[in-house]
Amino acid sequence: MARILVQTNDSRTVLEERNVQLADINDGESAAGLLDRLERAIQDAERRLDRRSPRVRHLAAIVPVSDYRDVGA
Repeated sequence: MARILVQTNDSRTVLEERNVQLADINDGESAAGLLDRLERAIQDAERRLDRRSPRVRHLAAIVPVSDYRDVGA
């Protein structure tokens, strides 16, 4: 099973979606809910980062499932 994990730079977890399946993004309503939770988690992680010291922010990419093997290659 796949898992989505969003953490701050100091390794605090702000989102952990377990057992993510392809069906979760095939359905428009489910995909929208998942992206909404992901957006809020990233915003929360950025707010926690802003409260600490200024650091370089990292950009994450959302890649279609069919392309997952190409990530980091």
